[in-house]
Amino acid sequence: MSLNRVWLSILVALFVSVGFLDSSFALTPLEQSLIQEHSLLDNNGYVKWEWMKNDCANCEILLLPTRQEVRTEKVRLFVQALAAHKAEMQDLYQVHGAEYNLLAHMSVGILGRESLFFTSKRYRLKEAMPWAVHLAKIIEIYLDGSNKKASDNSRGPTQIKVVPSKVAERFGINSDNLYIPENAAIATMGYLIEALGELKRRVIVNNLGFVTPEKYVDYLPYIYFGRTKAIMQNTATPESNSYVKDMKRYMTWIEVYERDTNLPLH
Repeated sequence: MSLNRVWLSILVALFVSVGFLDSSFALTPLEQSLIQEHSLLDNNGYVKWEWMKNDCANCEILLLPTRQEVRTEKVRLFVQALAAHKAEMQDLYQVHGAEYNLLAHMSVGILGRESLFFTSKRYRLKEAMPWAVHLAKIIEIYLDGSNKKASDNSRGPTQIKVVPSKVAERFGINSDNLYIPENAAIATMGYLIEALGELKRRVIVNNLGFVTPEKYVDYLPYIYFGRTKAIMQNTATPESNSYVKDMKRYMTWIEVYERDTNLPLH
């Protein structure tokens, strides 16, 4: 695909130079940048990664934003952290490289769904006034006449309620510093890795044959947003669930590449 884009760029540039095409037909700056980036990835031994097709256990990973909306500084720091800490997170959780890549890809989709990549007004308001969010929960409970305790606020751009203990201990990440893109990325990965472990256990213990590896991306979000019972009771409908649909749409805004460092560059 990237090779076709290279040839298209060359042809457009040639036709513009000789007057066959107006400059308005030229590639956009984003398209030109992506052509260069695809070329660099290819020259440095990266191959495009796909779930259930690439099964390298310990390859390096790189996530390439392909939409202007995800080529911001905060998103760049988020995806770079996913790549930079892959080996450490694999060691911490003993997770396979292919599963890590899938969860890293999903984490970007969740970032889009939960905070529109750090930009949604709802997210910025919640982070600016977490006390107000907690107070609203207390008032709601009081008005309902309930005796239950107000739940903790979900924090950070991926709206994590509880930072996994392994991540908290290893990286010093807590709910108050999840606004930092790198911390949010690592915490989200830890949460998703633990959620995948829980999903696998449920499949075995509760005989959930419909949850196959091909369907992890459809059912894992239910654990993430607190609807595990829907999986257990086989009432989950990922094909029509707005959260799942949004997450998968945002995942298409990022391409995932991996590189086996044991292979020589070509």
